[in-house]
Amino acid sequence: MKKQKFLIIFVFICSIVFCILYYNFLKSGNNINRSQEQIVEDILKEFNNYEANIEVTVKSNKNENKYEMKQVVKDKYSKQEILNPDNIKDLTIELEENKLKILNSKLNMEKIYENYECTLNNSLFLNTFSSEFFNNSSKIYEEDEKIVIEIKLPNNSNTYIKYKYLYLDAKSYEPQKLVIKDITQNPYISIIYKDIEIK
Repeated sequence: MKKQKFLIIFVFICSIVFCILYYNFLKSGNNINRSQEQIVEDILKEFNNYEANIEVTVKSNKNENKYEMKQVVKDKYSKQEILNPDNIKDLTIELEENKLKILNSKLNMEKIYENYECTLNNSLFLNTFSSEFFNNSSKIYEEDEKIVIEIKLPNNSNTYIKYKYLYLDAKSYEPQKLVIKDITQNPYISIIYKDIEIK
């Protein structure tokens, strides 16, 4: 009789512990196992060398602007070329070390800024996202067959760029979309990766 009573109590306690753990698992939404998390972290480290064609949407209080761009990142060099709309097509921005170069082949214009301090704040690039992931509060979870990497930037950062969400394909781990939100969690910039090659 004592053994039966003990067994019933033991099963009851195990059931409660299981329910609590399961509830916390569902609440957190984090159903990424450690090996997947390690794969994601390894992929983020590879964002120092890539080429991508992207579609960028920038929202403000009054309007929404769309751009098609090409990004090239190689170690400490990054380049962004605007492909569309036509009125700013061929505008190119290059960053190398702490030198910013703005070029426009249509206008035969070139402007160079030495000791450019905002180099690390270029939020449209995946290498910046990678650096922020490893240096700020972040989490990884799965949602609608996508792996979501969420970053919360520190309180002293830009209020327009406070939260970042990078969506990876759950099977190929290829970047699909980057959403940047402001301090009130409203989308500010959205980037769709139409074509990307990580080198």
